[in-house]
Amino acid sequence: MYHHGEAWRARLGGAFRDLFPEHLDASEPAGEVIATPLGDVHVFTVSGTPQVVRRSAATVRRAPSDLLKVCVQVRGRATVVQDDREIVVEPGQLALYDTGRPYALRLEDEWTSAVMAFPREVLRLPVGRAMEHAFPAATGPGAVFADFVTASVAQGAHLHDPSAARLGDAGISLLAGTLSDRIGVDDVPDVLRERVLTYVERHLADPRLSRASIAAAHGMSPRTLSRLFEGEPVTVAEHIRRLRLDAVRRDLRDPLLANRSVAAIAARWCFVDAAHFSRAFRAEFGESPSAFRVSGARPGRPRTAPPEPPPPPS
Repeated sequence: MYHHGEAWRARLGGAFRDLFPEHLDASEPAGEVIATPLGDVHVFTVSGTPQVVRRSAATVRRAPSDLLKVCVQVRGRATVVQDDREIVVEPGQLALYDTGRPYALRLEDEWTSAVMAFPREVLRLPVGRAMEHAFPAATGPGAVFADFVTASVAQGAHLHDPSAARLGDAGISLLAGTLSDRIGVDDVPDVLRERVLTYVERHLADPRLSRASIAAAHGMSPRTLSRLFEGEPVTVAEHIRRLRLDAVRRDLRDPLLANRSVAAIAARWCFVDAAHFSRAFRAEFGESPSAFRVSGARPGRPRTAPPEPPPPPS
């Protein structure tokens, strides 16, 4: 059942950060939106009558956003208007646009869209190129992505963290595969390496994280993954080990974790062999983990600590 008038304006604006519906014809704009959170990613299905939905320059100034959106057109025709571009999105197509800049969507006839919104930094692609045209979503990678969005919304009541957040990561990978298939970046090593490193940071606390699992998540063989890091200062495995050691080092200095044993903190970051962990920590930072905890942090190799992990899988 559609919401009408002020009820629809409130519902649309609440779901999409002050997005505002306007008349396209003589009828009053009406519609419905269903949302499902997947960690930092959110998916939606939106339906309605003919209308224009707009995020104005004044709204962007009042409520800045770092989100990108991808719209899969299921029914009816949409036109994305942003900057000096107009991209027509027919049923069975998708388009990417930036909520950090003013935009409008002209939605014709009775329409349905499947939408995914996500922080721009998680999509390691040249997004300017990706926003230049529509992409197919009825066949190939686009169809897989479209099915993922609609199925995630339909199953929203049954999705809970941490599985929902992992599905959000999967959605980003599916979208990256869809876009890179058409803008020709899959053969650019820097882009692939950035994507792999982002994936590693997001899954750092997962004991199943490995060269094989990373390769599988990115549709490549372990051998191809290794070649991707040839000539880099460290291998993928070494990068994982260093990030995990940094995470342990940070947690050992966290007063909120003072009642946890060194072994428990190490296990949180997938170090289950105490002797091996102690040797690795000493080799990396020049002292044992226990001594470090007692004496306080000392200057070490400067690197940015990884983000807090999701809860480890059960």
